[in-house]
Amino acid sequence: MSAAGAEMRYPPIQNGMDYLRSVVAHLDREEPGPQDLKYAVLHLQAATEVLLKALLVSLDWTQVFSKPVEADQLAYQQGDFNSCKIDDAIKRLRARGVEIAPEDKGNITHLAQQRNRLQHFGLTAAAPAIESRAAQVLDFLIAFVSDHLRPGVQGADRQHLDQEMLRVREALPRIRGYSAIIMDRIAPELAGREWYTLRCPDCAKWALLAEGGETRCLFCETDWYTEVFPLVYAVGVLGHSQRDLRETPGGPAEQCPECGAQSLIGEAYVAARPEEAVQYCFGCSTVFNGLESCLRCGQLYQPGPDQVAICNDCLGSLG
Repeated sequence: MSAAGAEMRYPPIQNGMDYLRSVVAHLDREEPGPQDLKYAVLHLQAATEVLLKALLVSLDWTQVFSKPVEADQLAYQQGDFNSCKIDDAIKRLRARGVEIAPEDKGNITHLAQQRNRLQHFGLTAAAPAIESRAAQVLDFLIAFVSDHLRPGVQGADRQHLDQEMLRVREALPRIRGYSAIIMDRIAPELAGREWYTLRCPDCAKWALLAEGGETRCLFCETDWYTEVFPLVYAVGVLGHSQRDLRETPGGPAEQCPECGAQSLIGEAYVAARPEEAVQYCFGCSTVFNGLESCLRCGQLYQPGPDQVAICNDCLGSLG
């Protein structure tokens, strides 16, 4: 049958919701296969980018250009321009008062990295990690669409949007269900080790044990070398830019005053106090609070009650 005369109409919000429906279709099954996981990652990243930029356009269409100063109305209407990256879209939305939590940004950044690896190099990732991350990004997008995009949609388009959102909401608990089963299974092994348990940069579950110089997630069974993990954590959990961190001398890691390894990160969160930032060494699994840089040698040290601004080694060398 000929499709002559048919018109493809996919406004941004409808397009984003169509991608979300595809994500749910691929994940809402007992055992998603490799192809299901692949398309779930690709379509979820596409949905996130489309929906974030839809809001950005509604606030200021010039901001969706990679260089807003070069924004051109005709190029925009024809779709003939380079749009901003997803990290830039988040920064520009935040600058206009849209709240996107660091944890949500971390999930989105990780998703974009997975999509890039999958698209260009192939991706090897545990199914539980992909499902867990996908569920959290889906959760964020449902709230994002409801809070920021739905108010601007009227009539039949709003009714269609509500129907699509209902489908995603209904499927989300089932997608989460598999994660709950695994968490229940590993709970006894995590019990009593809350000071060594952190959020995993791959699956985002509080199931990563950083203990005895080893870093391994019990949920998705991913492990890392200690010397590279501070960078992985800063990008995957804290949502920092990998490119920016690689350009920073020493990266996110500093030398630990306890074990001497270059594996201490200045901001980490452990299950014992998930809302309070600590300084954590992945080499010796030591939690610190209030470490400061010695004014004489620059190394980190724990100030004593006298609040002397140099470390004990430097004090000793001064006689």
